[in-house]
Amino acid sequence: MSEQQSRRRRGLAIAGGVTGGMAVGMALAIGVPRYLARRTRLASNDPYAHEPFELPPTSSVRTVDTRDGVAVHVETVGPDDADLTVVFAHGYMQDMATFYFLRKAIAEAGHRGASLRAVLYDQPGHGRSGPLPRTEYGIDDLAEVLHDVLEAVAPQGPLVLVGHSMGGMTLQVYARVHPEAFRERVQGVVFLSSSAAGLDTVETRPMRALRRLRRTVLPMLQQVAGWTPDLIDRSRLLAGDLAWLLTRRAAFGHVDPPASLVSLVERMNRRASIQSIVGYARAILDHDETATLPLFEGLPALVVVGDVDLLTPPEHSRRLAAALGGSRFELIAEAAHSPQLEYPGEISQLLLEMIDKVVAEIGKGPAAPAASAPPQRDPARQSRWSPFSRHHGHRLEP
Repeated sequence: MSEQQSRRRRGLAIAGGVTGGMAVGMALAIGVPRYLARRTRLASNDPYAHEPFELPPTSSVRTVDTRDGVAVHVETVGPDDADLTVVFAHGYMQDMATFYFLRKAIAEAGHRGASLRAVLYDQPGHGRSGPLPRTEYGIDDLAEVLHDVLEAVAPQGPLVLVGHSMGGMTLQVYARVHPEAFRERVQGVVFLSSSAAGLDTVETRPMRALRRLRRTVLPMLQQVAGWTPDLIDRSRLLAGDLAWLLTRRAAFGHVDPPASLVSLVERMNRRASIQSIVGYARAILDHDETATLPLFEGLPALVVVGDVDLLTPPEHSRRLAAALGGSRFELIAEAAHSPQLEYPGEISQLLLEMIDKVVAEIGKGPAAPAASAPPQRDPARQSRWSPFSRHHGHRLEP
């Protein structure tokens, strides 16, 4: 064998070894997360395994075109002429699916007493709604979207507004930019894992990452061609099993969250485009509506937060509840940023009790008190929805 042939064989062997090593590495990178994710899904005792998250109770589906030309996806549950309409505004990197259990609770509770209606919509750049026509978004933009949705879908009648995270910030700005409509129509508010100000100072890993995202990725997206976000989004779609495992670890307070809930949150995260993820960063970090909170004085208010929430830590909700005055504050143990998913029974019950209070005050249904008598709780209405219990894996008894 000649020296040239020998060198050629050694080169082929080295190339083969490198190629084989790369193949093994790729197989491990793809196969290990897939194996772990599948094993975790199979091992999990999941009380929600058969919940039809993609087919929630629905009365109507429509698209609302906002003044900015954004096509906003809107769904409703219940009669158009309901006595009370409950409007849900979701948070950052989620969509209306985060309110699945609350939506179901209203659908099942609406047949007793006052008639109820739920209005849910996907914020711009989330779920099935189109993006806003600019690189950076403001919470004022979202308040105008909420106003446009109400004008199109629920133009009359009393309202209860429910906001999760960035959705709660939306409610605060809505009260400031549309004070007359807010005073005339809003009868109660619910803030889930939200804040009035100061998120730019939160020193948790997710919030530090959001600040880095704003500093590094946003300038790039403002300068490069439009294909770049699409390329990033396509790459995110390929990381399904790894993203599932990361979501399981980062998005839940419990050590063993139900696999179906992990999948639900991961799908919502994946539906939010990178353009929207980056575009909302400034709005969230710079949000300060402390001066707006007096507008909520006198309204029934519920403030809920998980005790291990790393995005909007409990002290933010405590300050929010204290500023509202007379509000009900609930700290949910072993819950992270989405207590309405981790503890749907408890949060649904809190919402229904808030609705009972509002119904009594507006004088609708059998829950309305007599003129000379103090409000009385109706035991039948207090136990009218029996959701799954995260702790016991079965339905709670009334």
